[in-house]
Amino acid sequence: MRRAGVLVALLAPAVGLAAPPACQRLTEEDGLQPLAGCHLEQGRLSLDAAARARLDYDSQGLAAVYAGDRFHYVSRQGRSQAVITWDNGPDYVEEGLLRGRVGERIAYFDAALAQAVPGTYDFGWPFSDGIAQVCNGCRRGTPDGDGHTPMEGGEWFHIDRQGRRVADPAGR
Repeated sequence: MRRAGVLVALLAPAVGLAAPPACQRLTEEDGLQPLAGCHLEQGRLSLDAAARARLDYDSQGLAAVYAGDRFHYVSRQGRSQAVITWDNGPDYVEEGLLRGRVGERIAYFDAALAQAVPGTYDFGWPFSDGIAQVCNGCRRGTPDGDGHTPMEGGEWFHIDRQGRRVADPAGR
């Protein structure tokens, strides 16, 4: 899906197609829709008040915007954070935390988009029962037929909500 969007963006000028909008808001009813008054500045979202008013906020006060080839959550106050794409949309809040991007690293953020765990991991799973499995040195593998990309190699370990290493809950 992402490759097709990039291909359309590259071919649009050559065949007379309109380039995709800089930002798109995610709606439950219609999926991604163009969002005027929004653009990326050095990797950060910039939204005017009218654009923020058009967003569909969830029960936690977050709205999803797609820009710069990734999803971002935006709070009602205008704070934004790039998050990982999961199940063709922005990451879910699990146990009060979501996985976000700090450069190309994974960090964990609370629903107010404040960083709760530093961005020092190459990948991390959502928190479950107060811990998350993370890795350093892992890399993207080959996507399967459904488009799911495994993470391979590296050092895998578990962390608590403060980012401290903890024992493997399975005792391995």
